[in-house]
Amino acid sequence: MNVSRKRILLFGFIAVMLVGIPLTLYGLSSQQETRQQAEKATSLSFLPESSDTTPIRKGLNEEFPLEIKVDPGTNLVSFVKLELQYDETKLATSEAADAFKVNEAAFPVTLEGPVFSPGKIQVTLSVGSDPTNAVQQLTTAVTVKFKAIANTDGVPTNVTYGNSTEILSIGSNDQASENVLLNVNPAVITVGDPTTTPVTGIPTEIPSPTTAPEPTAEPNPTAIPPTAGPTGITQAPVCTALNIDRENTGNSPYSVTFTAVGDDSDGTISKVTFNYGDGPVETVTETGGIGSNTVSVQRAHTYTNPGTYSASVTLTDSSQNVSDAELCKVTITVLPEPTSAGGGELTVFPSATISDPGPGDVFLGIGGVALLLVVVGGLLFFAL
Repeated sequence: MNVSRKRILLFGFIAVMLVGIPLTLYGLSSQQETRQQAEKATSLSFLPESSDTTPIRKGLNEEFPLEIKVDPGTNLVSFVKLELQYDETKLATSEAADAFKVNEAAFPVTLEGPVFSPGKIQVTLSVGSDPTNAVQQLTTAVTVKFKAIANTDGVPTNVTYGNSTEILSIGSNDQASENVLLNVNPAVITVGDPTTTPVTGIPTEIPSPTTAPEPTAEPNPTAIPPTAGPTGITQAPVCTALNIDRENTGNSPYSVTFTAVGDDSDGTISKVTFNYGDGPVETVTETGGIGSNTVSVQRAHTYTNPGTYSASVTLTDSSQNVSDAELCKVTITVLPEPTSAGGGELTVFPSATISDPGPGDVFLGIGGVALLLVVVGGLLFFAL
């Protein structure tokens, strides 16, 4: 009877170990797999927005800015490594002093660059050591000015993101060294000289004049009036840039000065209309070169309410042709006004709630299972 009891206890101990050890190993492997799966939710894009059907249209030798926008999605972006690629035979970086400008309000630390090489720009940015500064909303990272140096002949050229582009996040489900970049959107650009080439890049063919037959000689012939030439202006004006005098993100009330630049290849511009995106629309009819074929018009506007606004501008020529509003747009992000906290400190951004990325609870549970196995094994050992 005693031997049978010992055998039962021994078999029980073996059974506990055979069940407990696989469960423990499964818990470890599940935790490891969870920790390796970072959530990819961040997107990169350019402003102005463009596509193959609605490219950014620029004239030959014209300079223009492109904003690189970071949309973190559900990530908490702390690190951005950018590699911009472009066709150096069609585009070049501007030689202006502000040709490459980092949004230091969002990314105060530049870890590397910018490094310029033919057809490529590289830069690495960080929010710094404070995790509450992680980017949590659509934000401009960098503004780059390019110069159109060759016609694209109607075939768009792209500014894209290279393979070394990387985004890191400090979210609770994100690994510190895993790229959370989900997708990218390129900038699509066509280049054509507005004095000789329409925006499509295809030269306008001028029909050959038709030679009228010589009139038959008659006594006292009646004079035939000349055929009227082409009337009306068929080409719409082109807005080539909508520039702002400061960063496109700030606290309310936020005042911004807009500068609209554009031209009309076969007429004169009669008015420039600013739509600030928060309700007011302003039309300018007298200053900034209005009445000629080239304009540069400035207007200031103050955003009083927090939010994200899409400001745009259109040009109207003397034949009432209107430019495409999508060619000149800029996004303005207005943050809540800073409020005084105790001790005179200013609270600008709410503190991000960041969970401890360590294994924590799972390892405690595994430790408890292991301890239980040790206790059961010890009791069985002494019982035998």
